[in-house]
Amino acid sequence: MEAPEGCRETSSFHRVDGPVLLLAGPGTGKTHQLALRIKFLVDEKKADPAQITVITFTAAAAANMRARISDVTRQELYLDTARQPGRICTMHSLGLSIVRENASMLGLPDTISVIHSDSARSVLLGDAAQVAGYKRDDAKDTAECRQHGNCRRDDTSQQCKVCDVYRQLLTACGAVDYDDQILLACRILRENGELAAKYRANSLYLLVDEYQDINAGQFELIKALSEGQTKGLFAVGDDDQSIYSWRGGSPKFIRNFERHFGCDAKVLPLEKVWRGHKKVIEGAMAIVKQHDKERRDKGELAYDRPDGPLIHVHNVASEKAEAAVVRIIVREALPSREVLVLVPTRGHARLITEQLRRARIPYIAPEPLPGLGLPLLGRLASWLRDEKDNLALRECIEAMVTSSWSPIPSKRVKNANKKKERDSQYRQISNLWLGVLKNGGTLWEALTAAGASEGTLASCISTQCRCLRLRHDQDNVAGLLRRTAMSLEPWKKTDDLLEEVETWIGRIAESPTAGSGSQVRIMTFQGAKGLEADVVCVTGLEEGTLPRSGANDDELAEQSRLMYVSMTRARSDLQLFHARTRSAAVSFKAIHGKGGSHTLQPSCFLSAIPAYCRKDIYHRAKS
Repeated sequence: MEAPEGCRETSSFHRVDGPVLLLAGPGTGKTHQLALRIKFLVDEKKADPAQITVITFTAAAAANMRARISDVTRQELYLDTARQPGRICTMHSLGLSIVRENASMLGLPDTISVIHSDSARSVLLGDAAQVAGYKRDDAKDTAECRQHGNCRRDDTSQQCKVCDVYRQLLTACGAVDYDDQILLACRILRENGELAAKYRANSLYLLVDEYQDINAGQFELIKALSEGQTKGLFAVGDDDQSIYSWRGGSPKFIRNFERHFGCDAKVLPLEKVWRGHKKVIEGAMAIVKQHDKERRDKGELAYDRPDGPLIHVHNVASEKAEAAVVRIIVREALPSREVLVLVPTRGHARLITEQLRRARIPYIAPEPLPGLGLPLLGRLASWLRDEKDNLALRECIEAMVTSSWSPIPSKRVKNANKKKERDSQYRQISNLWLGVLKNGGTLWEALTAAGASEGTLASCISTQCRCLRLRHDQDNVAGLLRRTAMSLEPWKKTDDLLEEVETWIGRIAESPTAGSGSQVRIMTFQGAKGLEADVVCVTGLEEGTLPRSGANDDELAEQSRLMYVSMTRARSDLQLFHARTRSAAVSFKAIHGKGGSHTLQPSCFLSAIPAYCRKDIYHRAKS
């Protein structure tokens, strides 16, 4: 927890001309420094708020920043509304605003939707690969390239050709995907000097949070906005907290800051820790020091609370015993202290949530969708209301071709001939886009035209779609439900339908009060970024889980950073757990293909924690 504003010793780093990067470890007050920078620019530099752009990692972080500078009790940070920057936003929302303001330049409609669904994105990428003359699976390289934002144009490469067609399909759907919010914004700034100058004028002072999480595309956007005016660039980050390599995030951008921004670039460490105490921070730092040799040195840290309890490392007999100990710790901490329970996967949380429910301890935990049946009906509704909605129709077609009546072999087939047949059948669907791209019509028109040839897959699908539209137009509720169940198969079993409906209704009914007053949160390691609590329990710390089996040096370094992030959520008490046995359903290790429980080894990360920081606790198995 950060110190009260009146008590804080503040550095003068927020006054330094850029390009500047603050190395801000956990609890060192990076958000406070960003807020001080905004206040300094407006009050002392007399900067026009319209020339300030503040980029945060999440929408919640943007809202938190706005709340800080709007809090009249924090006079060190307070700015009245008229003097606040208008742009305090995420990188993606900034990119999307640039894309929307220049949609016509990209051949996009004025109203652009953003595709957030991974499944819809995967379907369109597969179609694009086939339209470009490749196999569906060949879209994987394009997907990875886009996700990493590392776009290097090569007209002869397969992935660029697939990407070109994919962009055309997105345009035909009046949409961009999550990655395009950055990629297209960069393209606009790169290709139009006048527009680039306009957006740079709005970012004369560019503040960037969580710099360690940017990927190549986001780095390009930062470079484009700060070009020729890097004196106004002010970034904060910590390479020890870089944990998003799966979407291209890399600590190399922090580690190469001086090289990227020239001899005037400054890297300044924040050396006072306001949140955690010495044992937690040094225990966690020992892990990254041992496993990440490329990390930037942060120097000697000072602590607002130098002393604190030892890190407790629990050796428990099983996941059931782990859940029982977590329950005891949670109960002892409440109601005066907040508790955060971190798990590697949702599977690791099942017994813990059961224990808390039985003990009537309220908690908050992110839950997956109860099912995909009702969201699929939502996509059907979109198409029935607007037959020009190409994306909604394509998602409905996908449900049909993966249903039990579809002649297309399952994606799980191993036989080479079946794989070839699957690709060939799917190509009939993908080729529907050729008419859309050539003639500018709708996917429904292309499907109707292709369906005129009897005995084809297109004919079968178009018949199903016509029947659905007919029941809708006739206002035939029973008929529409019956036909939907047959054509789309939203549920395989009646119990699946009932369970999804009951769960959705239950969530809606509970939403106003769910977790109200709860001081217990259960999150995955990845989801814990940015959170903190008085008491933190980190579970599932076994070899093969963290770190994962077969990790190379780079992966091991990142997983040590994930461990570091998880541990440093603790303000006071840190409880680490490893189990001697765990079920196959959770550990994903089969015994002779029959499941069962497994003898596990504690994570190698635990052995890196110095003895002066820890207390080992062995829990005997109950008979």
